[in-house]
Amino acid sequence: MLRVLGLDSSTEAVYRLMLEHPSWGVDRLAEALDTDRPTVARALDTLADLALLRSTATAGSSGGLRLVPPRAGLGALLDRRQNELARTQLEIDASRAAVDDLLTDYTALGRDPEGGVVERFTGAEAVRRLQSDLTGRARGELLALAPTTVSGGGPWEIDVPLHLDLLARGVKVRVLHLDSTDGTPERRRAVRELTRAGAEIRTLPSLPLQLRIADGASAALPLDPGDPDQGAVLLREPGALTGLRALFTYLWDEAAPLPDADGESGEPGAYSPQERALLRFLAEGLTDEAAARRLGISLRSERRMISGLSERFGAHSRFQLGLQAARSGLV
Repeated sequence: MLRVLGLDSSTEAVYRLMLEHPSWGVDRLAEALDTDRPTVARALDTLADLALLRSTATAGSSGGLRLVPPRAGLGALLDRRQNELARTQLEIDASRAAVDDLLTDYTALGRDPEGGVVERFTGAEAVRRLQSDLTGRARGELLALAPTTVSGGGPWEIDVPLHLDLLARGVKVRVLHLDSTDGTPERRRAVRELTRAGAEIRTLPSLPLQLRIADGASAALPLDPGDPDQGAVLLREPGALTGLRALFTYLWDEAAPLPDADGESGEPGAYSPQERALLRFLAEGLTDEAAARRLGISLRSERRMISGLSERFGAHSRFQLGLQAARSGLV
């Protein structure tokens, strides 16, 4: 009970017994506590070091030992401990301020010198630092539009361990990501891991841009949605944040729940939301490169999807593919 003041269990037992029997010597104390002399002697040394035991020796006599009353002795220890804790708290506060300064400097690498409610960051590494800092600072809610959900790739990808830490701290995490037909096992495992930890995840066949909103107070989005890795903008302007959150809410309401654990989503002959989106993009006249970018997949994957759709429709050109898709009511 008194360990926080420096008294271990053996020392506290000796102290309490001496309060009841101040005249007892080492042997009597050891016998009563069913212990040995060295243990009692060490306890007496500790009590002396803590100024709870004082010598009564004078110049003319060897004297003995006198116990300091609890009110004076333990009161002094409490005051000392409280002062130590106060100093420790000051050191923690100073360290926290130093860490905040360090994080600010770390995040600021690549930052445009103009500050205020809008800040610009250039370069993939600066974007990655911004994402980590913004995500790590979330205390109540984090919203994300993320074409991919696996760490280790582009700077806009979901950092799974960081988001798991948020969830463990009670932060509400909502993620909208692409309903990708070529999702890797690693991506599927990451999604399942986040879902098990409490994240809410829905899917869309396409996303307009990458976006993070932390606590409704800060938002990060690409400088150029067509080339998101080249830079990002950090917004703290209330009007813009209200609009971005409304966009997220609209997309969230339109999104579909996650498919089952094996990633299957329906009948073998059905068209996935991503395939429907690709057909719509082709009907709108988007190039393969633009369509792949909108879908968040590689150009090779996009062309593989077109080949598969063309085979299923029996089309021999993009024009025929679009015509057949329109006749089928898919676009």
